[in-house]
Amino acid sequence: MKPVAPDKKTLLPVMKQSYMFRHLSEPETLQVLEASSNFEFAKDEKIIREHEPSDVLYLISKGSVRVTVTEGDREVYICTLGEGDVFGEAALFVNLKRTANVVASDDGVQVLSIGRKEFLQYLRAQPSAGIKVLFMVIYSLLRKLREANLELAYERKGDANQDDIDKMMAEFAADGKQGPALPP
Repeated sequence: MKPVAPDKKTLLPVMKQSYMFRHLSEPETLQVLEASSNFEFAKDEKIIREHEPSDVLYLISKGSVRVTVTEGDREVYICTLGEGDVFGEAALFVNLKRTANVVASDDGVQVLSIGRKEFLQYLRAQPSAGIKVLFMVIYSLLRKLREANLELAYERKGDANQDDIDKMMAEFAADGKQGPALPP
């Protein structure tokens, strides 16, 4: 990771395409840039490490990143994020450990970062703009929660339901006969 001087001409359009900052005026967006830091990462360099605490929100300003989680001794791919995408937004509210790894997909990936302290200063200086960003952060977190709920519901569809279990137990207990073979 190396710090990179933010280029306002390049970053402003990326921020305006981002759902998180698209509702801000140009002066409000420039103030977010002033409160932020810009970093460049090499291919396969971790931007966020799973299970480490952090208070930073990130915006991808150049390139793309892979989101993974660790399961045992392997990395499991979740998704790819690209320019204009935001990640780590929950860190603005609480000091929780990160739930995933975020890794640079290529050399030269750049991310804009804003910590909780800088974001709170921005909120104090620009309350109207800050409320817009907070609404988008909440929207983003609710969208991610909905996706997680849908994924859980889909996984549960494949599980045996209580009626299946009750039927199997009834067959097993009927007349002392041996019940059906359990599936492998």
